[in-house]
Amino acid sequence: MHATSKSDNQGNDVLGYLVDPAPLTFPGGYATRTDRPGLGIEIDEAEVERAAQRGHRWRSPLWRHPDGSFAEW
Repeated sequence: MHATSKSDNQGNDVLGYLVDPAPLTFPGGYATRTDRPGLGIEIDEAEVERAAQRGHRWRSPLWRHPDGSFAEW
C-alpha cells in the first residue's frame, strides 16, 4: 500500500517527485522507521523543474453518484 492522490491528474503521481518513495510506503499498514531527518523524504528537484517546464492542468476532482448528484470527497 502507498500514498496516492484521489484525483484524475494523470501523469502526476505525488510519489514521482521524491528521490526515494520508500518512506511513504506502508508495509503491513505501518510506516517504516527511518534514520533520516523529518519524514525521511527528499524532493527530486530536477523532476520538479521538469514538471514546471511541462506545465499542468490540475483540477480538483468532481465526484458524482450514478444519478448525477454530487458526492462528497
